[in-house]
Amino acid sequence: MNYADIKTVDIQDGTGVRVSIYVSGCHFHCKGCHNKEAWDFNYGKKFDNSTIDYIIDLMNHEYIAGLSILGGEPLEPVNQEALIPLVKKVKETYPNKNIWCYTGYDFDKDILGKMYKEIKYTKDLIENIDIMVDGEFIEEKKITDLKFRGSTNQRKIDVKASLQMGKTIQLRFGDEDRYEGNMEETKNPKIIFFKEFADKKEEKEDLIEDVKLRVKLDNTNEEIPNGPAYEIKKAKIAIAAKGIENKSKEEL
Repeated sequence: MNYADIKTVDIQDGTGVRVSIYVSGCHFHCKGCHNKEAWDFNYGKKFDNSTIDYIIDLMNHEYIAGLSILGGEPLEPVNQEALIPLVKKVKETYPNKNIWCYTGYDFDKDILGKMYKEIKYTKDLIENIDIMVDGEFIEEKKITDLKFRGSTNQRKIDVKASLQMGKTIQLRFGDEDRYEGNMEETKNPKIIFFKEFADKKEEKEDLIEDVKLRVKLDNTNEEIPNGPAYEIKKAKIAIAAKGIENKSKEEL
């Protein structure tokens, strides 16, 4: 197996500060892939015992939360066997640090439903992974700055719990309200910052106040009543003001 890159400090591909390895080789060839060079199984450097030792050494810091394995495609059958010594060594050396793995394969259908049963070394690999982010990257489902994935179809799977319970246990990334929910304004609140401002100062100030109000409302569990638009706006302002009263001067 070859690898395309090793990141010594990574905060995008899993929780906390991490060490990440990008393996080479992938057959998915997703539209809009940001790592196309890693499609080639022969791209990059040879992965061997010295690579494992290097990664173990990089993880020997308290601030490193764990290892993330990306690609390319880590679960290409020809890559799985090479990764087993790495994940076992990480777990042996750092039992309190976690391992994330990103794959284009579907966890239910491809991994548990097929690989886990048919490929002898898949079991050894999967049982040493804590979190699996599954699903192909779909450019049409991309939202800028999603937490720990590229498109909204990709899932965060608790691997150990799933294996124990015999079914897929899906976790939340924590930013799903950007594209879930019934209220139009909760689907992608960041979009407000991309609106083109008019030249009028008043319109810009009104928009800024609206943003501030949304932020205040995000930090309260109070329900906004139904009713005419002016009553709803009045209720929102009251709730936001109440939230401000409950905060210390330092928090404001």
